[in-house]
Amino acid sequence: MKGFGRLLVLAGAVGAALSVVLPWLQVRGALPRLSVLGAALGPGHRTVNGSDTSAWPVLVAAAALAGLLAVLGRARRVAVVLGALITLAGTGLVYYLQHVVDLRTAGKPALERDLAHLALDTSVQSGPFVLLAAGVLTTLGAMLSHPHHPGQRSKTGRSHDSLPR
Repeated sequence: MKGFGRLLVLAGAVGAALSVVLPWLQVRGALPRLSVLGAALGPGHRTVNGSDTSAWPVLVAAAALAGLLAVLGRARRVAVVLGALITLAGTGLVYYLQHVVDLRTAGKPALERDLAHLALDTSVQSGPFVLLAAGVLTTLGAMLSHPHHPGQRSKTGRSHDSLPR
């Protein structure tokens, strides 16, 4: 991996790890029993951090792998796939948290869904957006760190984008 790309992948790894300790969701209002990614919310608990959920070990492992790939400067394709997976996870997390009341009350009677919407006010906090940005940085950094660009000559003197003759 090239220098600037490695820095972007490393920044993505730090962002993915940081998203675990940041708040993900704030819930205001009368709380019935609500579970968000394995974190049970009761009357005394109003904010869900990444470390409260069952997803944090996977995020820390992905961040560690991305950081290791950035430091070693190897396995660019693995870093691209890892960055894409982190981006997808961040996107899915933002969607899930924005619609958590709807998703958790799906299949319930309309009155129960309406009461849940009246009783709860949820707002997505910074953690999922940091995770999404970390995935984009990791993917972009891995893509920018490609050692050969189209038109660039290899050690044999042939262009990488030319067809064999």
